Amino acid sequence: MHELYSTSPRAELRPYVRAFAQRKISGAGGKEFVQPIPAGLEQTVEFEFGEHPIVEFGDGSFSPTYQVGAIGPSVYRPANIHLRDGIESFAIFFQPLAFWQLFRVPLDKLANHNYDCRDVVGVGILELRDRMAEMDSFFKRVQFVEEYLLKKIANPIGTTPIMNAAHYMFERRGILRISDIADEVSLSLRQFERRFADEIGVRPKLFARIARFQAVLDTKVDCSETAWLTLAHRFGYHDQMHMIRDFHGLSGFSPERLLERIGDMRPPALAARGKKIR
Repeated sequence: MHELYSTSPRAELRPYVRAFAQRKISGAGGKEFVQPIPAGLEQTVEFEFGEHPIVEFGDGSFSPTYQVGAIGPSVYRPANIHLRDGIESFAIFFQPLAFWQLFRVPLDKLANHNYDCRDVVGVGILELRDRMAEMDSFFKRVQFVEEYLLKKIANPIGTTPIMNAAHYMFERRGILRISDIADEVSLSLRQFERRFADEIGVRPKLFARIARFQAVLDTKVDCSETAWLTLAHRFGYHDQMHMIRDFHGLSGFSPERLLERIGDMRPPALAARGKKIR
């Protein structure tokens, strides 16, 4: 059995957290679940309470997983996550600026990396994990993690103009002109692109592409009846083929094929933000 639970955070945490999710696999009789890992902008902390997933890249190399992993935003490279009996994982999907605001971790250091979370936020995160391991329900874990995070947001660190620009781009689902954002922060386009890549760890055009890609995918996960052509128009693609090319470039699959294979990599609670688009 492959169980998935997800929920949005309480209102006070929404500027910092997008969603909580939990997967649990039992009674699979040795069957392995393989899911593709598309590009993504969220920073994720993942707690493992049982067997660890295995991440395999297209070149045959493997990425380590930890009792508590800190997973940064990533551009796409061919990779799959292998899931099997005994896995029980709880994930916090953070907003793109949250690790800087809550934990003082430079954003560019997280991009395209997966760290042992102890090295990022301190060994106290293992105590949090051990307490969560004793809890018998997803919603008890959510409540406990929310109490932990509420203490963190009491004194968030300030953001830079470039970070504010990234936040705006994310909230707009990447549906904007990069040159207009550069003008807003009084920088030339080249200066803005360089400083954005230095601070955020991803080029601004690619950041915007991934933001839009995620918004389309999350909206489709939330409402499967919505036609792909409708989503292409709603999210500002030139046409459906433009969207299909972006999906191939950011996930390795066509939209329909990715939806079939994505599994729990984009839990439904992530679509809460996407519902604001009309």
